[in-house]
Parts: sequence; C-alpha cells; structure tokens
Amino acid sequence: MSNMGLFKKNVCEHCNKKFSKKEELMQHLQVIHFKDLPYDCKECKKNFSNMEDMRTHLQRYHSYKKDRD
Repeated sequence: MSNMGLFKKNVCEHCNKKFSKKEELMQHLQVIHFKDLPYDCKECKKNFSNMEDMRTHLQRYHSYKKDRD
C-alpha cells in the first residue's frame, strides 16, 4: 500500500474522494457535482439549479427579505 493517500487532505463532502490540492477538489466539485447547479449561495456555498431555489434558500436560512425597499 502506498503512503500517497496520507497527503490527500482535501476530501469531497459529496463522495469522500480525496485530493492532494484544494484546486483539484474545487475542479472535481465543479465538473462532477455542480455541473447542473450553476447558482451558488455566497453565504454558505450551497449550490442550486435555478435562481428561485437560491432566493428561497436565502430568505429561509440567511434572513434575506423578499421585497427590499
């Protein structure tokens, strides 16, 4: 068994695949997990397939008001 796995500290929270560099993990997330989720919450980094779902999330979890003055 190789010791190379010990250096892979960046773990994908969706599939537990490990990467040695954070950039590799980010690339993996974009290509594999978020390809159909183009909208992302700037507060907590969750991803959504459409703007309305993201707005609902913002209102529900981050106290954004629906109608701002």
